[in-house]
Amino acid sequence: MAVALATAYYLFDPLEVKWMPRCLWKVATGTDCPGCGSQRMAHALMHGDFLTAWHANAYALCMIPVIIFLIWLEFAKGRYAKLYAAVHRPAVIMSLMATILLWWIFRNLLF
Repeated sequence: MAVALATAYYLFDPLEVKWMPRCLWKVATGTDCPGCGSQRMAHALMHGDFLTAWHANAYALCMIPVIIFLIWLEFAKGRYAKLYAAVHRPAVIMSLMATILLWWIFRNLLF
Protein backbone atom coordinates (compact mmCIF):
# COMPACT_ATOMS: atom_id res chain seq x y z
CA MET A 1 0.00 0.00 0.00
CA ALA A 2 2.76 2.44 0.94
CA VAL A 3 4.65 1.67 -2.27
CA ALA A 4 1.52 2.27 -4.35
CA LEU A 5 0.87 5.57 -2.57
CA ALA A 6 4.48 6.71 -3.01
CA THR A 7 4.34 5.75 -6.69
CA ALA A 8 1.15 7.76 -7.19
CA TYR A 9 2.70 10.83 -5.55
CA TYR A 10 5.80 10.44 -7.68
CA LEU A 11 3.94 10.04 -10.95
CA PHE A 12 1.10 12.51 -10.50
CA ASP A 13 1.31 16.17 -9.52
CA PRO A 14 -1.47 16.88 -6.97
CA LEU A 15 -2.07 20.26 -8.62
CA GLU A 16 -2.71 18.72 -12.02
CA VAL A 17 -4.95 15.75 -11.26
CA LYS A 18 -8.50 16.03 -9.96
CA TRP A 19 -8.66 12.68 -8.16
CA MET A 20 -6.10 13.51 -5.47
CA PRO A 21 -7.77 14.18 -2.09
CA ARG A 22 -8.51 17.82 -1.30
CA CYS A 23 -8.30 19.37 2.15
CA LEU A 24 -11.80 19.58 3.60
CA TRP A 25 -10.73 22.40 5.92
CA LYS A 26 -9.48 24.51 3.00
CA VAL A 27 -12.59 23.76 0.95
CA ALA A 28 -14.84 24.77 3.87
CA THR A 29 -12.95 27.83 5.16
CA GLY A 30 -10.57 28.95 2.43
CA THR A 31 -7.68 28.90 4.91
CA ASP A 32 -4.83 26.40 5.15
CA CYS A 33 -4.73 23.68 7.77
CA PRO A 34 -1.34 22.60 9.18
CA GLY A 35 -1.15 19.79 6.63
CA CYS A 36 -2.16 21.76 3.54
CA GLY A 37 0.49 21.40 0.89
CA SER A 38 1.79 18.08 2.19
CA GLN A 39 0.85 16.27 -1.02
CA ARG A 40 2.62 18.88 -3.12
CA MET A 41 5.58 18.73 -0.71
CA ALA A 42 5.81 14.94 -1.07
CA HIS A 43 5.63 15.18 -4.86
CA ALA A 44 8.32 17.88 -4.96
CA LEU A 45 10.62 15.98 -2.60
CA MET A 46 10.36 12.85 -4.69
CA HIS A 47 11.57 14.90 -7.64
CA GLY A 48 14.39 16.53 -5.66
CA ASP A 49 12.79 19.98 -5.69
CA PHE A 50 13.44 21.12 -2.11
CA LEU A 51 12.51 24.75 -2.69
CA THR A 52 9.05 23.84 -3.98
CA ALA A 53 8.67 21.39 -1.09
CA TRP A 54 9.58 24.17 1.35
CA HIS A 55 7.01 26.53 -0.16
CA ALA A 56 4.32 23.85 -0.18
CA ASN A 57 4.61 23.07 3.55
CA ALA A 58 7.74 24.14 5.41
CA TYR A 59 6.57 22.73 8.74
CA ALA A 60 5.91 19.24 7.38
CA LEU A 61 9.29 19.31 5.64
CA CYS A 62 11.03 20.20 8.91
CA MET A 63 9.10 17.49 10.75
CA ILE A 64 10.26 14.64 8.49
CA PRO A 65 13.33 13.86 10.66
CA VAL A 66 11.16 13.96 13.79
CA ILE A 67 8.63 11.59 12.23
CA ILE A 68 11.40 9.22 11.13
CA PHE A 69 12.85 9.30 14.64
CA LEU A 70 9.45 8.59 16.23
CA ILE A 71 8.81 5.67 13.88
CA TRP A 72 12.28 4.26 14.63
CA LEU A 73 11.71 4.72 18.36
CA GLU A 74 8.40 2.88 18.17
CA PHE A 75 10.21 -0.17 16.79
CA ALA A 76 13.09 0.21 19.25
CA LYS A 77 11.06 0.95 22.38
CA GLY A 78 12.08 -2.30 24.07
CA ARG A 79 15.74 -1.48 23.64
CA TYR A 80 15.43 2.21 24.50
CA ALA A 81 12.64 2.17 27.08
CA LYS A 82 13.85 5.28 28.95
CA LEU A 83 14.09 7.31 25.75
CA TYR A 84 10.66 6.07 24.67
CA ALA A 85 9.19 7.07 28.04
CA ALA A 86 10.86 10.49 27.88
CA VAL A 87 9.55 11.21 24.39
CA HIS A 88 6.02 10.10 25.27
CA ARG A 89 5.67 12.41 28.25
CA PRO A 90 2.68 14.77 28.12
CA ALA A 91 4.97 17.83 28.02
CA VAL A 92 6.65 16.64 24.82
CA ILE A 93 3.35 15.75 23.17
CA MET A 94 1.83 19.11 24.16
CA SER A 95 4.92 20.91 22.81
CA LEU A 96 4.51 19.20 19.45
CA MET A 97 0.83 20.08 19.43
CA ALA A 98 1.70 23.69 20.24
CA THR A 99 4.12 23.89 17.30
CA ILE A 100 1.40 22.57 14.99
CA LEU A 101 -1.04 25.18 16.29
CA LEU A 102 1.54 27.96 15.92
CA TRP A 103 2.29 26.87 12.35
CA TRP A 104 -1.45 26.86 11.58
CA ILE A 105 -1.82 30.42 12.83
CA PHE A 106 1.47 31.66 11.33
CA ARG A 107 0.83 30.37 7.82
CA ASN A 108 -2.65 31.87 7.65
CA LEU A 109 -1.67 35.28 9.04
CA LEU A 110 1.52 35.84 7.08
CA PHE A 111 0.93 34.06 3.79
